[in-house]
Amino acid sequence: MNEVTLVTGATGCLGAALTRALLDGGETVAALVEPGGAVMSAPRLEIRYGDVTDPGSLAAAMKGVARVYHLAGVVVPLDSMADRMWQVNTLGSYNIARAAVDAGVQRLVHVSSIAAIGYPPDGVVADETFDVRDSVTDNAYATTKRSAERLVLDLSAADGLDTVVVNPSAVFAPGGDPRWAWSRMVGAARRGLLRAMPVGGTAVCAVRDFVDGTRKAMRQGQAGRRYILNTANLTYREIGDRLLTAVGRPGSVRTLPSRALRPVARVNAGFARLSRDPMRSSLLVPENVELLTRQLYYDQGRAVSELGMTQTPLDTMFGDLIGPTPARGVR
Repeated sequence: MNEVTLVTGATGCLGAALTRALLDGGETVAALVEPGGAVMSAPRLEIRYGDVTDPGSLAAAMKGVARVYHLAGVVVPLDSMADRMWQVNTLGSYNIARAAVDAGVQRLVHVSSIAAIGYPPDGVVADETFDVRDSVTDNAYATTKRSAERLVLDLSAADGLDTVVVNPSAVFAPGGDPRWAWSRMVGAARRGLLRAMPVGGTAVCAVRDFVDGTRKAMRQGQAGRRYILNTANLTYREIGDRLLTAVGRPGSVRTLPSRALRPVARVNAGFARLSRDPMRSSLLVPENVELLTRQLYYDQGRAVSELGMTQTPLDTMFGDLIGPTPARGVR
């Protein structure tokens, strides 16, 4: 009987891409899905129901599992969702690790974020040893991901769970909620509405490199070690211009200075406080202005040298992000 690999967050953009790669590689995969959640269907794929915030639901999900990729989390960087992020990102990660220990799982790859490492000052390219006390800002998302890492690694060291941490940068994966981030940006570029980008820059990871680095971390990563998964450090203007080229739109984007973003962010925060649903808030809120107006760059050297993580050409990365061209008249 084949050993089972459990993937949490398997129905998200990154989880789905990883699950497809594992299945294509011949593995038997169990996808952890919340009761009533969307499901996938494929040969050698089993759906197991459970909720990372409900420890009692995880024992059955871990039955017969040899390896776990833990991707489930709240990834929308809004401080208004701090409580939910703490429940899912932090306590949920601990619950998964605890259940893995109890089930005798061989190895866990905990998918964290570069946010957990900290946000470096302009001119600094952070690696896994970056001192978070030097971070230029902080937010609820970074705090919950950092706390999750600490809880999982402490538990693993105490109870003998073989755990590796990967810290992906902003992953360029197709799909996802069109209200947010890259999906929304791709839609704007296709409609000719992408005209300006923030003044800062960010580290970005091709979905191919994310999948490759995460799988290699499972096979050969050093237990208790972090690995930054990244492809390139780009300004937002470079991202905008490359998106326009990828979708076949002429021209280039302008750069928006920080002074133009801060008033809009304050207004958006006011509207967000009036909304009952934090997920309806704009991402352009005060806590994110610092992220958009600085060059937050990271060094993937450890993952490349120790894991042999691939480095996808930029044209391929942007082509993967935009996906197939929609049929005429379809948006």
